[in-house]
Amino acid sequence: MSRMTKTFLGTLAGLGVAAALALPAAAAPGDIHTVTGEKVNLRAAPSDNASVRSTVTRGDEVIELKQEGNWIGVRSMRTGEEGWVFGDLVKRQTPSTLGGASSAASDAGFGRISSGFDGLLAGINNQLGYRFAERVEQSGNGALRVIPTQEWLYNTSREAKIYAALALYEMWKNHNNGRPVSVALGSPGSSAIAIEDSGRGPELSLPMMGASK
Repeated sequence: MSRMTKTFLGTLAGLGVAAALALPAAAAPGDIHTVTGEKVNLRAAPSDNASVRSTVTRGDEVIELKQEGNWIGVRSMRTGEEGWVFGDLVKRQTPSTLGGASSAASDAGFGRISSGFDGLLAGINNQLGYRFAERVEQSGNGALRVIPTQEWLYNTSREAKIYAALALYEMWKNHNNGRPVSVALGSPGSSAIAIEDSGRGPELSLPMMGASK
């Protein structure tokens, strides 16, 4: 883990930042999902370039078998066929009840992006009592937006918010294998702290961000 990520996590712990996230737990093997896309390909591997084995349609139910990045390996409950679907094209309907303690490490909202980051942040959340992230949004153009909880906004300084944005940028950059990315920490609008890659490297925008200690 990088020094910046450790600094961010340590800052969260030192400020009492943590845990009762409004976000639902990240998906896990055994969960049942409903297909939300009109016609979704079941691919042979977790890639847009992989061959198509079959398709599922809107409303079909699939059971999760494994995850890799933003892809979910599933089995169709209608046909029994297996394949990979892109996570944005399904919606979790029923969580598995067999996850036990191991599922607790993937409830901080970053499970599909970085399981290590997610597990460490979830541990801090569990110890301290309120969530860092209310919602985590990602798009296909390398953009990540993290909406913090009001508790975190109130209990952290401007400096802690900047460290958080930097750690999120580093984690997201690693997830995208060094490709250009952008990260926003905060709701859409001028109040969000933003880091965006440009031709000159990452550029940081530092507006005032909500309530602060």
